[in-house]
Amino acid sequence: MEAAKRRMITVVVMGLIGFSVVTIWGLAILFGLRPELKPYTSQPIADAFSGINALFAGLAFGGVIFTIWLQTRDLDETKEELKKTAEASAAMAEANTAMARGADERAVLEMFQTYCSDYFQTVKDSSMSVLIPCVASRRYCEFVATRFFVAGQVQLPPEVWEKVSRASYCKTWEEFKQQEQRYRYKLDELINFFTLLVGRSNAGDIVARCDVSYSWWRPLLWLIAKGQQDHYDAHPVVRQYATPMTLKDTLVKLDRIYAFQPFRTDDEFWDFFLNHPKIKSYRLDDAYLARGSLAIAPAQPASAPA
Repeated sequence: MEAAKRRMITVVVMGLIGFSVVTIWGLAILFGLRPELKPYTSQPIADAFSGINALFAGLAFGGVIFTIWLQTRDLDETKEELKKTAEASAAMAEANTAMARGADERAVLEMFQTYCSDYFQTVKDSSMSVLIPCVASRRYCEFVATRFFVAGQVQLPPEVWEKVSRASYCKTWEEFKQQEQRYRYKLDELINFFTLLVGRSNAGDIVARCDVSYSWWRPLLWLIAKGQQDHYDAHPVVRQYATPMTLKDTLVKLDRIYAFQPFRTDDEFWDFFLNHPKIKSYRLDDAYLARGSLAIAPAQPASAPA
């Protein structure tokens, strides 16, 4: 609207200037033809136009000055428009960031409600039915670590029952074999929950304010993560067919969110795990005192009959 008005004013001014030039030239011709001027000059029209030309030269210079002023004003207005555009863009970016943050916070709160639901309580209970026996039996923990991969798996060894039975709700080996796989599937759900939780990169502060009992889960999940990593590193066949592992990265992010010191070496993890008071209460297997890798050799395929 302002630009159209400015163009209209320019057209009117240029029209007035053109009209004035034509009028002055016409008056100069009429003035030069008057007989009263003949006694004073032999070329009255030429002399009249000489004065007019000098006038026009001054007007032309003034026009140049006027043009420079108009351009300067246009530049100032352009800079002002650019400034307003930049401010509007910044405001829009801030609004988009706020909207994204709000969406992340709502998602985290919805996940926290899921964590507190009756259904997810069964997920947590079933997960503990795997994790606590992992503490009681290193051999069982090594078995569980292999089951996260499509290749390099081992079968559930019966000899783990002697130690697992001291930390399991199952009364018999047969009952444990029937329930154990279902428990591990629920552990997968728990791990996926934590992975999705930390996937909200803009919501770390609200995650930190949600009590998901991470301090309870931390030593147990880090044990599983170490078993995964050790098995992955030890066997090329596992690496060949495995999808990217997310548990360790998830736990690193959770440690950062909840301000836990990261484990820089395996020895730091083992010091934390072996001296954790809650871990000791789960009938910790003495085999863990040897520390070291949790990798075990994958099962070999049966040979074809001759």
